[in-house]
This record gives sequence, C-alpha cells and structure tokens, in this order.
Amino acid sequence: MQTLQTLVRNLAVILLLATFLEMLLPNKSMRGFVQMVMGLFVISAVLAPITTLLHTPLSMEIPAWTATIPQDLPALASERQGVKIGRNAVQEQYRLILNNQIKALVLGTPGVKTAEVDVEFEEGGGGFNDQPKITKVRVMLTSAKEEIQSVQPIIIDKSTLPAKTLSQRAEEVRERIATLMNLSKNIIFVQES
Repeated sequence: MQTLQTLVRNLAVILLLATFLEMLLPNKSMRGFVQMVMGLFVISAVLAPITTLLHTPLSMEIPAWTATIPQDLPALASERQGVKIGRNAVQEQYRLILNNQIKALVLGTPGVKTAEVDVEFEEGGGGFNDQPKITKVRVMLTSAKEEIQSVQPIIIDKSTLPAKTLSQRAEEVRERIATLMNLSKNIIFVQES
C-alpha cells in the first residue's frame, strides 16, 4: 500500500512540474522537448516501484565499472618474471622501431633495392625507462641493378692477402647509419648480395 501511495504522489509532482514548465515556455517549439523529458521522468517513476516488487535493482551494474579486488584477478607471472616479461616486450618494440628506422636510412641510399636489418642489444641491459645499449647492427643489402665488377687480382701467397674491404655503396650505408643513428662504425656490419 505504501508503494502505491509513493507512486501516485511522485506522478502528481511530475505532472504538476511538467504543466508549470509548459506555461513558462516562451514559444511552442520547446513544448515537445519538455513533454519528452517529463515522459521519461514518468516512466522512471512508474518503473521504480515495479522493480522493488520484483526485487530487481533499477540501476544495472556495468561490468567495467564494478570494483575488483586484486586477489580476484589471476596472476600471470611472479613479480620477478613480470618485470622480465615487461622489459623484453619493451625491448622488442624498441628493436622493431630501430630496425625500421635503419632500413629507411639504407633504402634512401642510391643503388640499394632492398635491405634486411637486425639490431642486437646488450644482454640484461635496459628496462622500462632506459634504452638498452646496441651491440651490433647487421645490414644485408641488395643492389638495385646488376653492376659489372672488375676482376680482382689473384694472390697466391695468403700471408699477403689484403683485408676484405667494403664496396663504396656498403661503406656509404655504414657511414650513413653511424652518423644519423649516432653509433660507432665498429658495431655496424654491412653485407651485399
């Protein structure tokens, strides 16, 4: 009986408020908007007692807003493993970024058709906030067009063999990477195929 009295009282207040607001409006174009809003209030007033009779809460909980306790969430890794997994993920992303940047530098060199780049980091270095130290950069070039290379002299005595030198293109790529990436030339290895 109490619920019915509350429902009637709420409906009466809403209808009086709606009538009063309609009289205050200066033009009739806003009347439809006010009627729609007041209709929503009426629906809400009627549904509130019905939901109490059915023992269902009016405000349904949204799963994203519900409070969770950390013990409810499954543990993915122990504390030490979690840091290692996170550091490895960050370093892998950093490695991909460096590979793509260096590849773009190499492909900008005249006469280079394709390039494969691999960057290696110091073991155990770096973390979430600091960058790991780069220990080696390997670049494999493919020339844009076939060039005729001159015949190298044949040397019989192996003790007098000259050190293997890079082609002009490979040396240019190596110099470009060292300069623009601020790396030592000693850790950059360029091969041509």
